Order: sequence, then C-alpha cells, then structure tokens
Amino acid sequence: MLVNELASEDREAIRKLQNDISSLYAAVAEDYKEEWKKECAKQTYTECPDIPDVVTQVEQGCKDLGILDQCQLIPVESDYYDWELQQRAFRVNAPSKEHMCKSVVMENTRCTHEDISDPNYSRYYCVITQYVKPVNTQKMLNFCRGLKNKEISKKYYNFRLADPEVSLQLTGYKKGGVCPVGMKQPIPIILAESITKLEPSVIYLGAGHIDWKLGIPVDTFIDSTKCFVADLD
Repeated sequence: MLVNELASEDREAIRKLQNDISSLYAAVAEDYKEEWKKECAKQTYTECPDIPDVVTQVEQGCKDLGILDQCQLIPVESDYYDWELQQRAFRVNAPSKEHMCKSVVMENTRCTHEDISDPNYSRYYCVITQYVKPVNTQKMLNFCRGLKNKEISKKYYNFRLADPEVSLQLTGYKKGGVCPVGMKQPIPIILAESITKLEPSVIYLGAGHIDWKLGIPVDTFIDSTKCFVADLD
C-alpha cells in the first residue's frame, strides 16, 4: 500500500515520524557517514544479474573520477516513482526527502552559440537541485551572467529545460535517469547551494536508468566534478 492511499490521520502521523527520523539522522551525521563507507565497500549492486549499460556508464564515470569507492549504486523497484518522495527516500536509506535530488539539462535558448566548451557561457548546463526546491531560472540567469562579469546583455540569456532528445544526446541518459557523472559530453555542472547545507552531507541522484540511483557525498561530488555552486532557490 502507498502512503497516499492511507487515511489522512495516518498520513499525518507518518509525516511527523518522518520529521523525527530526519532530525535523528542530522544528529548522528558522523555515524551515518561511517555506515555509508561500510555500505560503499560492499558494492552489493554488482550482484544484480542484469546491470543496464547506462548504469555501467555511470559506474565507469565514477571510476574515471576516482570516487567509485565513495559512492553507492542502488537498484529500485519499477514502480518507485509512483511512491511519495519520502517513501523513495526511505527506500534508498536517504536521511530525508531533502536529500533526494535530480539532474536536469538546462538550455540557454538565447545563447549566441551552440557550444559547451566555455563553462562561463555555455548553451547547456547540467543542474543539480533538490526535488523539494525547483530551479529559480531568474537566479540561474543572474549567476550565469556573473560568470562573465555581466559583460553579456541579459537579452542573451533565457533558461529552460532542454529538449529530452538533446539531453539524451548530451548525457547519454533518458529522462528519469539523467546523471551528472559519466555524461557523454562535458556539460558544465551547477549544484544548488542549498544542497551543501544538508546533514548528513550526501545526496541521491538518478544513475543512468530510471530504476537505479546514485548516492554520493556532497563534498566528493563538488571536488571531483569541479562544479559551480549557486543559489538557485
């Protein structure tokens, strides 16, 4: 049974319990990190009989960055996205629903070129944000203009979600599985600043396939990808 199928008073009781559990995780953040390391060492995902090629692509991306031993690759149920966000967080052992994040490719439709080689003025960016905090495109515009010291006029910035086919070509991942690790093209990455304030400091992302998730420490992600960090809320 899904949470949204329960009576309202039962749902409210579960939400209160969720808040209590999240507070407990924050209080024992260091212990969580120690357990995290042990779980990473197990690499239980390798026991899955049929690992999709796109998940192997993420795995290789982690290897290339030298961080595979700090990450968790987690297979989930096929109806996972039918669950409420907090249920999904519990499933992957995330401390709270705030730790659940997504990767989206954003396009500057008014960019004067099609290139991604200049991270300070790229047509495309891979943006990492929390599910509970959607991207504020105005703040993203202001941040990206700042990368060029606001020398480029506002009229040459307009951010929106990239077409799914374009996103697939750039990343190699379909919707629901987009991952900033192991992308086909080196798209500049922007991480929402709010993510850096999470305790314990880990996040869970898509891992190439809609039925797989990637858990990664925030500091590890920032250090290995050299991503931008911006206020996008």
